[in-house]
Amino acid sequence: MMRILCLLVIAVFTVQLAIAHPKDKARALYKEGLVLKRSGKLDAALKFFHAAIIQDKNYTPAYLELGQIYALMENYRQSTYYYQQISKLDSTGNVTSPEDLQVLHDLGHVYYYEGNYKAAVVLWNRMLALQPQNYFAMFMLGKSYIGSGERQKGEELCDRAVNN
Repeated sequence: MMRILCLLVIAVFTVQLAIAHPKDKARALYKEGLVLKRSGKLDAALKFFHAAIIQDKNYTPAYLELGQIYALMENYRQSTYYYQQISKLDSTGNVTSPEDLQVLHDLGHVYYYEGNYKAAVVLWNRMLALQPQNYFAMFMLGKSYIGSGERQKGEELCDRAVNN
C-alpha cells in the first residue's frame, strides 16, 4: 500500500513538472533537491539542483545549493565553480541580498579549506566591509591571514573577534 502511494506521489510530481513553465519546473526541482539534501541524500539532491539549472540557467538558489553540497563533499573545485557562477549572474558585482552574503561566507570557507588563504582574505575582508560587527568573519579573516603567513595580523584579528 505504501509503495503504491509513493508511486502515485512521484507520478503526480512528474506530471506537474511536464506541464509547468520552465521557471516553475526549476523551482519544483529545487524544492525536491532541498528535501533530499535535508534527508542526507546529497548525490540525489545534486541531480535535482543540476536539473533545475538546466530548466532555468539563472536560478541562483540552485547554484548556491550546488556550491554548498560540493563543499560538504570536500570537492572544493566544483564548489568554487558554482559559487563563481552566482557572481557571474549578478552583472553589477554588488552585494545586494542575503544570498550574496551567503556566497561570500561559503566561498570564504571553501578558499580557506582548500588552502587558498589569499583569496579567503579578500572575501572575509569584503564581508567585514559589509558587516563590521560580524565577529565570525573577523575570526576567519584572522585565520586566513595566519594561513597566508601574516601571523601577527591574524592573531590580532582573532583576539579581537574572540574578545567581542
